[in-house]
Amino acid sequence: MSDDVLTLGGISFDNYSTPDSMMGGGKQAMVVHKLPGGSRVIDILGPDEDDVKWHGHFYGDDAYQNALKLDAMRAAGQVIPLIWGGQFRQVIIKHFTYHVRRFVWVEYQIVCTVFQNPALGIVTAVANTIDTLIGGDLAFAASLL
Repeated sequence: MSDDVLTLGGISFDNYSTPDSMMGGGKQAMVVHKLPGGSRVIDILGPDEDDVKWHGHFYGDDAYQNALKLDAMRAAGQVIPLIWGGQFRQVIIKHFTYHVRRFVWVEYQIVCTVFQNPALGIVTAVANTIDTLIGGDLAFAASLL
């Protein structure tokens, strides 16, 4: 990822501080109701984003200051932008640790909880529309009885 842009809360990670890899993805949130006889009813609740985690190094005159800024963002608990690999998320820094080797060399680990993934809003809007249509059809069918 050395040529990719990675920014978190206004801090730009350079080619040295950008991690070798980052993870994304998540789960489908659902509730499974197990019925007598082995049948199941599954309620689909929508996407549940996994935390975004990575680790790396800051090196340079601003290494220690970048670590302190990220730690302050963690302590504040505010929603901040995360941009990497052409993706965008609104996140909260859940966990941030750093180890100062020298004031120009700082190792760090970070975990961000996804507050919002705007790309998933389209899927949610479609699902809500389908639910609304089905609900309307059921209400109409019930009124005929």
